[in-house]
Amino acid sequence: MLFNIGRRRWIRLLVFTILLYLAFLPIWWYALPSLATAAGTIAGWICGIFDPRVSINPDSRIVKVFVTSQPPLDGTPINSALRLDTVTYGLPLLAALITVTQAESILAKLRALLIGVGVMAVLTVPTVMAWAKLTSLEADERTPFGTGERSSLLYYAFHGYAFSQPVIAVAIWVTLMVLGVFKVRKTEPAPQTRIARNAACPCGSGRKYKRCCGRTASDVA
Repeated sequence: MLFNIGRRRWIRLLVFTILLYLAFLPIWWYALPSLATAAGTIAGWICGIFDPRVSINPDSRIVKVFVTSQPPLDGTPINSALRLDTVTYGLPLLAALITVTQAESILAKLRALLIGVGVMAVLTVPTVMAWAKLTSLEADERTPFGTGERSSLLYYAFHGYAFSQPVIAVAIWVTLMVLGVFKVRKTEPAPQTRIARNAACPCGSGRKYKRCCGRTASDVA
């Protein structure tokens, strides 16, 4: 037994998952600046294509969004900041769940870890884009003709995603198991070449195949 706390295996796995989660937290925290740089740069490039007023600048673990206001305002940029830890704290939980999951090989577990963490990291890009869009809508609503309906809807959708990080981590983990990522991919065996009965035996005896190994073989021509 890994932990002498009871006979139920799920209790040991739960304790092991919590310990791994705590172990992955420092790794996740120190990786946040790199993740913020990558997500902010990609999101800024995409948002710049559709809305030139939007500018996204990563700053350590924070992604800053600047939106140039439209007339009748004075054109002063409206800014907001997104703390990346608030929308990625499900990453260490997902890594812990994948690590405790039984796999058929170490390579299969590493593949599942790479795919799972990669998918959740990629989701950070549309999350930053949603925050930039929310800031842009709030900038538009400061004009006399602006309404608060669209930004309010996006506000609740964005914060729903942030609060459901553990649920998203579990959903990705379950999906990986359903897709069989933890299993070893079996390759089809190569077809055996049939040997003619009167051909030379491949064992090098100098006799015909039918007089040598072919006596016990079942795949003769």
